[in-house]
Amino acid sequence: MAANLPQYASLPVLSVSAPFKSGFAGGSDYTDVAQGSLAINNAADLYLYPNTVHAVKVTGADIKNWLETAARRFNRIDPTQTAQQELVGGFPGYNFDVFSSPDIKYEIDVTQPTGSRIVNLSYKGAAIDPAREFIVATNNYRASGGGSFPGLDGSKTIYASPDANRDVLIQYIKTLKNVTRAANGSDRSWSFRKVATAGPVVFHSAQGKLALAQAAGIGGVSVVQADDGSGKSLALYAIDLSR
Repeated sequence: MAANLPQYASLPVLSVSAPFKSGFAGGSDYTDVAQGSLAINNAADLYLYPNTVHAVKVTGADIKNWLETAARRFNRIDPTQTAQQELVGGFPGYNFDVFSSPDIKYEIDVTQPTGSRIVNLSYKGAAIDPAREFIVATNNYRASGGGSFPGLDGSKTIYASPDANRDVLIQYIKTLKNVTRAANGSDRSWSFRKVATAGPVVFHSAQGKLALAQAAGIGGVSVVQADDGSGKSLALYAIDLSR
């Protein structure tokens, strides 16, 4: 930024990403990079689409609206209902943008209606200023209006690179050489707002992955059915939102 867009050099730079493979096509529709040597196809698996790197200039208010739209991934949960409730809805996983910097923190309150779910949104430990400006690294799809995120219609783009996000990722891994969960996969920007529910809250995911989730620090999850009976190699899991 300092070298190429000095007029924006004082603004914080953040980035968002979304899970492109999130189970829509069944239990194998997830990115699962095995321990060991990384290959080019691992990066291609992480980044499926031929998007290019874009940067947008947005405000704190824009960021909240961005996250409110992404939170549509989840169904509204009634904490008084005793019957089983599905947590994840039909909103596409590739539109579930999350900030990858620990400087941004927020909670998603799934008991609230769409548009009122993002709470305790902060930047570096302080409530985010709705008027403060930020630069967000994203892709051409999102920056130009893909996913119908409020305010993202191409008008906020300040940088449009010809470089493919996948190629940038590959170069980053080559430069880094050694990728570990502790150094490269442990940062969290968000969590669910804690709430006790009268009945179980469940979601479907790949079979046999509870230990992997626990190793990654994801707690409060348990197996309900090792095979959910859908024929898609999915398991049914429960999540305790009070933890």
